[in-house]
Amino acid sequence: MAPALSSIVVLAACGSALVLPRGSPAGPRLRAAAVGATADDEARVLALLGEGRVVLGREEAAELDALLGALAATGSAATADALDGDWTLLYTSKSAFDAANPLGRRVDGTTPGLEGILPGARGAAAASSSPIQRALTSLESVDISQTIDLAAGRVDQWVAGLPGGAKLRLSAAASYADGRVAFAFDEAYFDVAGIRLPYPVPFRLLGDEARGYLDTRYVSDALRVSTGNKGTTFVLRRKPPRAADS
Repeated sequence: MAPALSSIVVLAACGSALVLPRGSPAGPRLRAAAVGATADDEARVLALLGEGRVVLGREEAAELDALLGALAATGSAATADALDGDWTLLYTSKSAFDAANPLGRRVDGTTPGLEGILPGARGAAAASSSPIQRALTSLESVDISQTIDLAAGRVDQWVAGLPGGAKLRLSAAASYADGRVAFAFDEAYFDVAGIRLPYPVPFRLLGDEARGYLDTRYVSDALRVSTGNKGTTFVLRRKPPRAADS
């Protein structure tokens, strides 16, 4: 539980939160109930999303939002050890295309690099995802996985299922502080039948445009809920540990 919540217990249920002092006589019972509610919410999220890349109806999307809010309210600490590992992307929140901010809009309103050069890329617009992110996550045929290795200072992302069986690897230098993984893309390539083809984006020339971050709202042994610098929410399932080399 995060330090700011160290003196309280949060019981998340039905999208609402009940907060009681830790010294309350009913504290232990409520803590047990909170654990049960969290497990139930996790199970329901996984049931809704299945193997991922699903299109949810309006009612299901509203239910998912409530469940993710309830999980975030538990104050699960996103330590570096908890974030490390292999993850499969199950769900990405959607944002509407904004012609005034075609490269997407950052949560903090900053417009680094090309975002600030393009005409109209300013104002009090809502945060929105980039066109590349929107295109990749809208394809139901692709599988997106992520490996976080904060000891090595790296975050790698694989996009499989592209036309012709191609895969795309996006690699970034990463650092961690207070639940936030800051990253800067520095390498990418397509893998086509074992042959590497360059990814036509000069990250080094993009400067801050190639940088971003992920704030993790909730993480467990099974599930992770993170929000990016452009306001997109990502729901990921942890992959089983890799078998040790014999």
